[in-house]
Amino acid sequence: MGISEADFWKSTPRKIIALIDQKNEIEKIKAKNQAIYIACYVWGNDPDKYEDNGGPVAGRDIPINEGALKGLMM
Repeated sequence: MGISEADFWKSTPRKIIALIDQKNEIEKIKAKNQAIYIACYVWGNDPDKYEDNGGPVAGRDIPINEGALKGLMM
């Protein structure tokens, strides 16, 4: 999580929970970025429609259409 073991044991539980929450938020952002990358570069969608959208991303926030997944199987 970016801190040494000694600092970890000196930290308060509130700080550790905040670090864990921050890491989870970063992982969520990475998953959204991956979903947008797949939507844009694999399926040919326009990347500009995802700029400043803030809306749900398929594969992360809403389920993916099963018909769209058939194209991934080769």
